[in-house]
Formats: sequence, C-alpha cells, structure tokens
Amino acid sequence: MRLRRSLPARSLFGTLAALSVCGLAPEASAQVVEVDLNGAAFHEPSEKSAMTVYNPGATLTVLPWDWLSVGVHWEADIVTGASEPVKAGPLASPDVISQASVTDTRHLVSPSFTLSRKNTSLTASYTYAAESDYQSHSLAVIAGTEFLQRNTRLELSYARGFDKVCNVAFPRNRDPSVRAPLDSSTGCFTADANRQSLQIDLDTFGAAWTQSWTPVFTTQAMLSFGLQNGFLGNPYRGVVIGASGQVAQEHHPENRARFAGALKAKYFLRGLDMMVGGSFRGYRDTWDIQSQTYEIEAERYMLPWLRLAAKARFYNQTGALFWSDDYTGGEPTYGPRGQYWSGDRELSPLKSYLLGGRVLASWKGTRDKRLAGMLLDFAAGASLDVIQTDLEDFTLAGKEPDDTTAFVLGLSIHGGF
Repeated sequence: MRLRRSLPARSLFGTLAALSVCGLAPEASAQVVEVDLNGAAFHEPSEKSAMTVYNPGATLTVLPWDWLSVGVHWEADIVTGASEPVKAGPLASPDVISQASVTDTRHLVSPSFTLSRKNTSLTASYTYAAESDYQSHSLAVIAGTEFLQRNTRLELSYARGFDKVCNVAFPRNRDPSVRAPLDSSTGCFTADANRQSLQIDLDTFGAAWTQSWTPVFTTQAMLSFGLQNGFLGNPYRGVVIGASGQVAQEHHPENRARFAGALKAKYFLRGLDMMVGGSFRGYRDTWDIQSQTYEIEAERYMLPWLRLAAKARFYNQTGALFWSDDYTGGEPTYGPRGQYWSGDRELSPLKSYLLGGRVLASWKGTRDKRLAGMLLDFAAGASLDVIQTDLEDFTLAGKEPDDTTAFVLGLSIHGGF
C-alpha cells in the first residue's frame, strides 16, 4: 500500500543525483565487470504505527571498451508496519484516529549506458518501478564535459517521468469534499469498475559545476528545476474537514514547480590524512514550501585500506500554503487554507536532525596479482544514520506522533573483475 510516511526520495531529482555521482565509484578503466551489492533497513519505532522498510539492491556494470559501459540496476522496497489512514487536528475526537496495516513490495529495474570520449561523457537510463498501486516509467540523460586540465567539469541533465497511481473510480466532476479515500489496492490496474489510474507527469532539469581549485580543495554548485502535474496526493489518506467528523480524501493542487540550489566544498587535510566538507541546499516550490539543509562531514584513513566517516545534518522547512493542523476550526490558527487540504506531515512546518557514521574497507589488486585470484578491487562498507524529526504543527487529534525517530542501516559490497 502507498499509505506510508515519506522515505528518502526516489523522485526524478534522486534519479539524476544517482546518475551524476556514478563517477565517484572506484576507477574502472582496467576492469571488465563491476558488481555492487547493497542493502538498507529503515526502521521507525512507535507504539502503534511502527514502520520497517528493507531495501536490497544490486548493480552489474560491463565495460567492453574504454569508451562504453553498460549497466543494469535492481532494487526493492519491502514495507511492513502501520500508519494512520485519517488525519485529524486538535479539535477532533481522538476516537477518529486508528491504525491501518501497511504491507507492500516495490521493484525497480534500471538499465543504463555511458559513452566516454576524451573529456566528454553521455549517460542515459530507463527506469521502471512498480508496486501494487503505483507504476513508474522514467527516462534520464546526463551530458558532461571536462576542461582546464580536467579541473573543471560541467554537467547538464534532464529526466522525464510517466507515473500512474491507483485511485477510487469517482466521477471527475464529484466535489473533492465528498470523495472517499482508497481502502485497498485490490483491483488496481485491472478492469475493475471501482478503480481508476491517474497520470502523474514529471520533468526535472539539472546543472552542475564541479571545480578542483587545488589538489586538496574541490567545490560543486548544483541547480535543479522540476515540474509535477497530476494527482499529487495520497489516495489512501483521509482528512477530517468538518466539525461533524466528515472525512474526505486528501486534496492537493495538480501542479507543482520546484526549485533547488546547492553548494558543496571538500578539503583534504594532508597532515591528518582526512577529508572535511560542508554543504548547503536551498529549496522552494509553488506550494510555498521553503527549506534549508546544512551538512558537515569528515572522513579519515585509519589504515591504508580502512576509512571512517561521520556526518551531521540539519534540515528546516516551512509548511505548504494550504497546510493546517485542523481543517475544522476558524482562521488563522486553524481552519482551511483555500480549496485544498492535506494530511501529509511532509507538507507541515518541521525540522530534522541527522547524525551518521560509515566504515569502508577497500583493497586493490593488479592484473598480475588479483585479490582471491580474480578481483582487481574489492570494497565493503556499513553505515548507520539516526534521524530525529521535530513536527512543529502536526498532531493526530491533538496528540503528538511518537514515530519521529528513525534508524537507517546500510551495507554495501563492491567487486571489480
């Protein structure tokens, strides 16, 4: 089911970011095949609405020539837990809040290729993802070039998404205030007369400038712009919009434009054999959400083959223009914000704090002396992030949610043949 809290984004913004950092993998010019296995476990403890997501993944990359690499990536989201299907504010009775079980599996497959000629590269990919109530097709392309003795790199990117979401087959002219939420994914993407598929169109444009100012100091500037059109709410989520307890399906605007810019810097401290870095990201959209993200990180070689890394991140955002914790009261503290209503905590004003650590072990062989007789390089890593969210204007019938702490464990293995 799609009724779950937002996990790390896998939108087209994420697709482009994943493609653009492919160049950060270990050097592969002398390799023919690379295999990457990874997995993550997300857990949000709660007395009544705990959520757990397992995210295994695998990537196979083949390099038949030095100018061509072909790859395929697979991953899955295995979701179990519970969530609240109805959002109510402080003026509603606590009895309106209940829990619904959440069980679903999402699969994603993404073939890609990269052409590299001298100082230029072109990467293109197709991604298909499907779950019981959501289907996605997307195309992405990134073109990059390097110059000034390869100290400067510029990238331009574009991605186009064609998504479908399952919903109740209500008439298009039915007033949103009397539309009932979707109760299950049964019958989705079939000829069931009680179900319909709604289109979501996604366009994302990106640009990046990476500059090596000295052998130990590098910066990166990024800009992105995205357009979303279609059904942008959660079909399962209901919102109490009347003092009598009337519940209607979440109703969001059908159009959204998103703007983001980021600056990153990394500096290598030779005396300490350590890298330190920091970044800032600003975001704004036409729903009037504004956010700022600040992050610092450090990574140090403890041994020639062992690295330890740590990071800290602070995130702050305003609420959407139409956000209210209670759509049944009077303005301005509570009450409707125009013609839309939402129960999505990600649209409310909030802050979040992240602390994380990572350990990475890596070894390199040669063609004459391979690791274990077959590997040119091998790496294994593990990471742990702890995320605390401060919901400033979000309650469940006046009670603060207890599912505001999350733990993310990650594991990865890389082998080059």
